[in-house]
Amino acid sequence: MARCAEVEDDKEFGPVRADEQETTDVIDLARYLAQPRSQRSAFLVSDERDRMKIPPSVHRILLKVVQEMASGNAISIVPVHHELTTQEAADLLNVSRPHVVKLLEEGAIPHHLVGTHRRVRFDDLMSYRERRSARRREILTALAEENEKLGL
Repeated sequence: MARCAEVEDDKEFGPVRADEQETTDVIDLARYLAQPRSQRSAFLVSDERDRMKIPPSVHRILLKVVQEMASGNAISIVPVHHELTTQEAADLLNVSRPHVVKLLEEGAIPHHLVGTHRRVRFDDLMSYRERRSARRREILTALAEENEKLGL
């Protein structure tokens, strides 16, 4: 079995978006992958008719990638141990870079320095984002309960 080649410059593999000619195929693929029958066993088939089974974990990721692309979103795949710049972290959180720097300095998100540059581990950033989302849900639930008590 062939091994995956290491990618030396991951910049060339930045966010990927389906172009206009691919959009219909991506949407069709998303629909197909989402069907229960496609989740039993999926295979890649080469021009030479070689078949290779797609493991369920890869199928789940492929489905998520294709669904996002079918919605018109660009996709990047980032290993959880990947380190992000403050700008990349800000882009993922949809906030400003100075706000991310403030969060780092307050200790809300762990980080370390590489020279004078702050770096954030992707998994630490995702943990923060989940905590932030959970807190927002708690606040919305409390507000909804308060509105109900007041008859609003």
